[in-house]
Amino acid sequence: MLRLVCERSGAHKVPKKTEACDNGLKKCGCLFMVSGYLSRKTNESRLNILNGVHNHAMEPALEGHILDGRLKEDDKKIVRDLTKSKMLPRNILINLKNRRPHCMINIKQVYNERQQIWKANRGDKKSLQHLISKLEEHNYTYFSRTQSESTTIEDIFWAHPTSVKLFNNFPTVLVMDSTYKTNMYKMPMFEVVGVTSTDLTYSVGFGFVTHEKEENFVWVLKMLRKLLTSKMNMPKVIMTDRDMSLMKVVGNVFPKSYAMNCYFHVQANVKQGCILDCKYPLVKKDGKEVKPRDVVKKIMRAWKAMVDRPLDKCSKVTYFMC
Repeated sequence: MLRLVCERSGAHKVPKKTEACDNGLKKCGCLFMVSGYLSRKTNESRLNILNGVHNHAMEPALEGHILDGRLKEDDKKIVRDLTKSKMLPRNILINLKNRRPHCMINIKQVYNERQQIWKANRGDKKSLQHLISKLEEHNYTYFSRTQSESTTIEDIFWAHPTSVKLFNNFPTVLVMDSTYKTNMYKMPMFEVVGVTSTDLTYSVGFGFVTHEKEENFVWVLKMLRKLLTSKMNMPKVIMTDRDMSLMKVVGNVFPKSYAMNCYFHVQANVKQGCILDCKYPLVKKDGKEVKPRDVVKKIMRAWKAMVDRPLDKCSKVTYFMC
């Protein structure tokens, strides 16, 4: 006996530790059901419609559907090959759709397949264990520290061999910043970028830190200082996004360096402050209203003119705090 039901039949099982939420759930208790069986006497197949009514609207298109949108074996091989070639997921999807114009694959299936590829490459290793094995395999310089009385890694910092050579040749200017949402552990990714004598940038090193606190930044910058072979050749200028913890640590670890604020972050904060302060239209003396976005544009033009103006021609210097 064969019984076919709607994919949205039944109810979603919510884990005990998770709060119930109905947003985006497919299961809606649909009662549609078809029963099929083979008659022993006549040896004929019969189909009975037990309930032919759905309690939900039909999907207008099959794109992204679990069955119609799944990848075939040929598609999976293409995704594997293109992933090894460092192709972006959106470009992989375009390639698949060019090969099969009528396929219902979406970007979610590509991401899922890439995740399976990375999981297979890791084997039984955790993500951080796999990272360390790759760093050792490619001769990276890396440092890590664990929590007290534990084997859990708290912070890790690494640098490519070529980056270490560039850092020793061009340590004058450094740019430091943190990036978020890069890993499953929700650890901020700390990045250090250097500038060569020809105004080209290069990556010095990367690190994962558990918290953006002074203790973590002190450890990372001390590991960064270990990469320098000559203690007389220290960074002269270090750019940050005005993270107060990082700026304080920079002065302690590199006392002879000048800590400066990044122009991009200062400009973004100035614009954000203007948007918050200019929520309502302004009224001129002649009674005409000025839209908030026009006020923000005018302020930003004045800000840019002030910043680009030579310092010796400025009669007054105004400091904008992030």
